[in-house]
Amino acid sequence: MRKILTHPLILSLLIIFGLIFLNSQGWLKLPRDVFLGLTDSVQRISYQFSSKAEQIASSLASLSRLDQEKARLEEENRNLLSQLVQLKEVVRENEFLRQQLKVTPSEPRELILADVIGRNISPFEETILINRGRRDGLEEKAAVITAGNFLVGRVIELSDCSAKVRLILDPNSRVNVLIQESGVTGLVKSNQGLSLTIDFVPQEENIKKGQTVVTSGGAGLFPVGLLVGQVNQIVSIDVEIFQEARIGPAADFVNLDRVFVIKK
Repeated sequence: MRKILTHPLILSLLIIFGLIFLNSQGWLKLPRDVFLGLTDSVQRISYQFSSKAEQIASSLASLSRLDQEKARLEEENRNLLSQLVQLKEVVRENEFLRQQLKVTPSEPRELILADVIGRNISPFEETILINRGRRDGLEEKAAVITAGNFLVGRVIELSDCSAKVRLILDPNSRVNVLIQESGVTGLVKSNQGLSLTIDFVPQEENIKKGQTVVTSGGAGLFPVGLLVGQVNQIVSIDVEIFQEARIGPAADFVNLDRVFVIKK
């Protein structure tokens, strides 16, 4: 009999019938309520934790997407900025060319556009380096101008892809010129790189401030009619035989970054 009662199946059935009997008598209500209360609290905590975890995961995913979008926008902004810089440079170059076209002489001249890539300024030399050379058709002694036909200088050294230009401000520069309004001719040289001067002008010549100085074509160094500058000062002493005219250069040598080479 004891073996039968201790059999697992019989024991399980007895426990089940016992629980059914106790439940029918209402004796399991309190344990059941306690158990349900405990499981409800666990389920509620588990649900809240799961909900928070989902929110955190969603926030992290959103942050990742925002970082990716920020990186994309920054890259796009860099590309747009690069394009804007290129467009501004094209506009500036077109304006430079447009200015030159307004004053291009009737005699056809082939002009080669070049960028200034270096400069040497000293008491002994004033030169620039440009990014055009022998392979672009440049030759030594070619005249160099900026927009407006303003004289800059001439080529003195050449390589395949660059050229050295002696500015008219260089102490060794000499330019045969004509003062248009008075018909006076002379030789322009640099006054220590600060201005240009025409020496040995006879006192009887009527030179005035504001008169225009252009190349005369003398000695064949420069084409005729390139604008050198304007007379801005007359140095004259009555007892002297000659007077001196000081010339303000037409070209802006301080901001010189682009020039034309007149192809010979």
